[in-house]
Amino acid sequence: MNFRERHPVLGIMVSYGLTILMTVSIMKSSYTIHSNFFLFVALSFSLLVGCTQAPMPVPTQDHSTIVAAVVETINVQNTQAALLNPTKTPLPTKTQIPPTATSIPATGTPTETIVPSETATQQPAYSASLLYVVSYPENKREYVGNERFGIALGFRNSGTTAWEPGTNVKLVSYTGEVTVQLEASINTSVPPGEKVEFDFWAFGSEWYGDHTFTFQLYNNQGLAIPGGYATFTYTSV
Repeated sequence: MNFRERHPVLGIMVSYGLTILMTVSIMKSSYTIHSNFFLFVALSFSLLVGCTQAPMPVPTQDHSTIVAAVVETINVQNTQAALLNPTKTPLPTKTQIPPTATSIPATGTPTETIVPSETATQQPAYSASLLYVVSYPENKREYVGNERFGIALGFRNSGTTAWEPGTNVKLVSYTGEVTVQLEASINTSVPPGEKVEFDFWAFGSEWYGDHTFTFQLYNNQGLAIPGGYATFTYTSV
């Protein structure tokens, strides 16, 4: 008794399984053949396509770039043309300036310069010049107390008017003690150019030191005569 007879169901199942395996194997072999065929066709098509050069894409250029390139090309051409054919610059023409005639001013006859004639200085009507201031009987400048002496004043009439009687000299200021006559006058006329003397008594002061007297000359109308000024100083010892 064999296996199928022992196990009829299991035998049927094994037979069915073997049948299926054989069918699958046959179908697998058929699929492999068809697959290899299609793979071969695909490879052949790929080789044909690879051998054919694909057209390169044309880059799109910007319009402003094209214009700039054209302008640069034109500038280069113009520069080369200018270098090959330089333009001559005309030299400036000299402007002739007509000479201007300089007129010589007419020289007139020199006018004669009039030199003013010397005009004599007009002498004042009243004028005096001091001639001297002395003491007498001895001309000295030191005296003891109460010692008597005289003072003489000499003037010249340097004006154009005579000094009439009554013309006098007065003590106008002093320092120390007044030990001198206060006024002296004349009783005669003194014409212009003449001189006159006025005498004053005096004595030594008991105050030791310097004593100064100042005198002024006046006409008979009481007007001070210019230049009629004199001083006398003595020392009491």
